[in-house]
Amino acid sequence: MNTGSFDRSVKPVWHSIWFRLLAAVSFGAAAALALAPWYLWPLMVLGYGGLLWLLHGTGRTTAAFFHGWAFGIGYFLVGLHWVGHAFMVDAARFGWLMPFALFALAAGLGLFPALAAVCTQRLSTPGIGRLLAFTLFWGLSEWLRGSVLTGFPWLLSGHVWAASDFSLQAAAYLGSSGLGLLAVLAAAAPALMLIANTNGSSKVAGARMRGFAASAIALALVVLVLALSQARLQAAADSYHPEIRLRLVQAGIPQADKWRPELRDRHLALYLELSLSADGAGQPADFSHLIWPETATPFFLATDQRRGGAIARALPPGSLLITGSPRRGESTERPLKLYNSIFSLDRNGVTTAIYDKSHLVPFGEYLPFRAVMAHLGLDKLAHGAVDFSPGSGPRLVSLAGLPSFRPLICYEIIFPREIETQGEPYNLVTRPEWLLNLTNDAWFGSNFGPRQHLAIARVRAVELGLPVVRVANTGISAVIDPHGRITSQLPLAVAGVIDSRLPAALPETLYARFGDGIFALLCLFLAGLSILARFYRIITVRHNN
Repeated sequence: MNTGSFDRSVKPVWHSIWFRLLAAVSFGAAAALALAPWYLWPLMVLGYGGLLWLLHGTGRTTAAFFHGWAFGIGYFLVGLHWVGHAFMVDAARFGWLMPFALFALAAGLGLFPALAAVCTQRLSTPGIGRLLAFTLFWGLSEWLRGSVLTGFPWLLSGHVWAASDFSLQAAAYLGSSGLGLLAVLAAAAPALMLIANTNGSSKVAGARMRGFAASAIALALVVLVLALSQARLQAAADSYHPEIRLRLVQAGIPQADKWRPELRDRHLALYLELSLSADGAGQPADFSHLIWPETATPFFLATDQRRGGAIARALPPGSLLITGSPRRGESTERPLKLYNSIFSLDRNGVTTAIYDKSHLVPFGEYLPFRAVMAHLGLDKLAHGAVDFSPGSGPRLVSLAGLPSFRPLICYEIIFPREIETQGEPYNLVTRPEWLLNLTNDAWFGSNFGPRQHLAIARVRAVELGLPVVRVANTGISAVIDPHGRITSQLPLAVAGVIDSRLPAALPETLYARFGDGIFALLCLFLAGLSILARFYRIITVRHNN
C-alpha cells in the first residue's frame, strides 16, 4: 500500500467548506467584539485578517460570497443581539419572533460584507492589491449600509476609535467612515504574512516580506493618526455657556410599564419629583432648562390640558421644559397621523417649539409593507395600532436662552449625513451649536445596545466639533463635550438627574466642512493603488514567464 500517495490525497481540515464557513462566522464575531462596549480591538486583526485569509484561499465568486455572508452573520448576531430584548418587552405578542427576527436581521445586513467579499475576489489579485481592494470595498459596503433603504450605520468599523478619548479625536478629520478604512487596513494587513500562495521558498519569503512591509506602513499610519489625535486633545480647552443651567432627568421607568394607562400619573409625578429635587450639594433645584427623554410623557402633551398645566405650574420662573411626547396630527388629516415629537413648554403652558422625528425605525415605529405584513400577523413593536409618520425633515430649533440646536430623537444621531439642516435665508446649510439627543433605550435592556448608542453619540460630537446632550429614559444619559469626553453621566437602570452647564462648540472641523468628501478621496486613493498593484503583478508574472 502506498501510504505516501494516500496521505497526499487527504486535504487539510481548513480546506473543508464547513470549516471555512464556521471560521468566517467566528471571525465576524471577533470583529464585532472589537467595538463597544468591550473594545477588544486586537480581535479586529483576527476578524478582518481572517476574512482576508479566507478570500485568498478561494478562486470562486460563490465561495467568496458565502465567506463574506457568514462573516456578516457572525458580526451582526454578536454585535446586534441586544435587538432581541425589544421583542421580550411584550413577550406574549412578539416573543416567538425574536430568534427569527435576529437571524433575519443578521442575514440581511450580512449581504453587505458578502458584497465586499465578492468585489474583492473578482476585482483584485492576491497580495497587497487584494488587501487594498478588501479595505476599499469593506469601506464602501459600510457606506452603502448607512445609506440604502432607510440606512443603518451601526457597528461601523471606524467606531473602534471610540475606545479612548484621545484616539477618537481623529474623527474630526476623517469621520467614522474614513477611520474605518484605516482600521480595516491595519487589521487585515498582518494576514499577508501568513499567506503563501506562490511556489518556491524565495517567492514565499518575498511575499511575506511584502506583507510585513504593508503591516508596518499601516501601523505607521495608525501611529501618526494617534499622534495627531493626542495633540488635538492636549490642546483642548474647556469652555461653557455660563448662563445656561441644564437639568437632565432620567426616570428609569421599565419599558413594560411605560405605556400602562393606570401608571401615567405616577410616571408624571416621578418626573416632577426628580425635576424639583435638590442638587448634589443639597441646594434647591436651580436650572434654566429642564430636559426629559423621548416620549417621557406617555400621553398627548399638546392636548392633555390637565397634565400639561400641572407640568407648567411646576416649572420655576424663567425656566423652560424640553421633553419628548407623542403628538397627533391635525384633526382634518385622513388617515390620522401620529408623530414622535419633541416639545418645548414654558411656565405659562405655551408650546414654544415642536420637532417631529423624521427618520423612523422600521418595524419599531412603523411596519413596512403593512398591507402584506399585517396578513402575516406582524405589527410594529412600539405601543399603539397606528404607525408613526415622519416629520418634515432635519431642522434647527432656537429657544429662549439657548444657542440653536439640532434635535435628534433616538437613533437619528447615528446618521452623520442627516445632521445638516436647511435654514433661512437663502436655503443655506446652517450649523447648529449643539446636538440634543432624546432617546428611550429601555427597549434594549442594559447590555450592548445603550452603550453602543452612547459611543456613536461621542463619535458625532468629535466629527462635528459640537457638544451633545443626551437624555435617556433608563440611561445612559450624558453631557458630551465637542472632544467626545463625557463630562457628566448617569448609569443604566437608575433614576436621577444631571445638573450641568452647556459646553461651547468648537470651530467647524475638517469633517464638518467636507463631510464624506474626505472618505471619497481616500477611496479613490485606495482604488488607484489597487489598480497599480494589479498591473504590477500582471507585468511581473509575464516577465517571469
